[in-house]
Amino acid sequence: MLPAKEGDCLLISYGDAVKKYILIDGGRAWTYKNALKAFLEEHSVKQLELLVVTHVDRDHIDGMLSLVDDDELDLKVEDVWFNTWDHLKGDAIEVLQDDDDIESFGAKMGEELGEGIINKGWSWNKSFQGRAVELDNIPNDKPIEIGDVKLTLLSPDREKLETLIPKWKKECEKAGIAPGSSIEDYIIEEDDLEGFGTINIDLLAEEEFKDDHSEANGSSIAFILEYKDKKVLLAGDAHADLLVKSLKSIGASNDHPIALDAFKVPHHGSKYNISRELLDLLKCDHYLISTNGNYFKHPEEVAMARLIKYGTPDSCLNFNYKTEFSKKWNKNDWMNKYKYQTHYPFGDEDGYLSLEFETS
Repeated sequence: MLPAKEGDCLLISYGDAVKKYILIDGGRAWTYKNALKAFLEEHSVKQLELLVVTHVDRDHIDGMLSLVDDDELDLKVEDVWFNTWDHLKGDAIEVLQDDDDIESFGAKMGEELGEGIINKGWSWNKSFQGRAVELDNIPNDKPIEIGDVKLTLLSPDREKLETLIPKWKKECEKAGIAPGSSIEDYIIEEDDLEGFGTINIDLLAEEEFKDDHSEANGSSIAFILEYKDKKVLLAGDAHADLLVKSLKSIGASNDHPIALDAFKVPHHGSKYNISRELLDLLKCDHYLISTNGNYFKHPEEVAMARLIKYGTPDSCLNFNYKTEFSKKWNKNDWMNKYKYQTHYPFGDEDGYLSLEFETS
């Protein structure tokens, strides 16, 4: 996990003699300038097997815009997973090389990223024949193989993508442009930002679950990445109801949860994206929470209480920032009672957190 402020920027490395890389989201523009570019250069990352932009919220896409606009960056990308306006409508995008073809794209976020993808000559949604990254477009409902890794798509589906269309159009009309991805940051009601005072984990965990109402979050690309004997669920800001539905469709149940080495929890620890029903379908060693708490005070207490009470016993909560919203969970009496551990960045490395897994 790289310092993405309130967002996500995740780099997966794998392989034996030769390391391969998958990049998921780019955080803010600040993230690229101050962390991601230097990290890629320091680790001599010259090629990505896959670059994923989960959805068009700014805390996920801004850094990617900076990346594709950087003419100095020497980076080859085998494929990009990203859904733009045409994908919401169910259309395919063919990456054409003539400069004239680029003019059909708009001027705002997702369309700018699309133009950047074309300018770089990178393949776009190649695994889906140029169509949307969505559940209905998976051949034979099987995991997608990219070299040595297998990716099992969990989100989005056609309904979640089409739900975003009216908001996408509305935001573009406000900007005076043709439909493109000028989606604003997800805003929640002020009442939802109120604190709970003294924390009671048992009481908070029982709060009635309410679904995320953000159309942009619902369009998030989420998948299980499998390499050899290791599995990681990378959930973007996906909605819990679709994650539950997809996990059940691949055999998960309360009696037979899917075993994961790590789970990047959706929406930075929002109570609207982490339900007990979702947690009951997973047996997980490490929960990853990517946020510095800006704007929305993530992770929320209700979400963390659910993770602690209904997550897998003896698991670890991994935070890439140590803030007033994350460090409060590092209490020995709670950790002993609910059987969990915590992991934070060391010293002045706030924003950076790495986990390494041995494969067999």
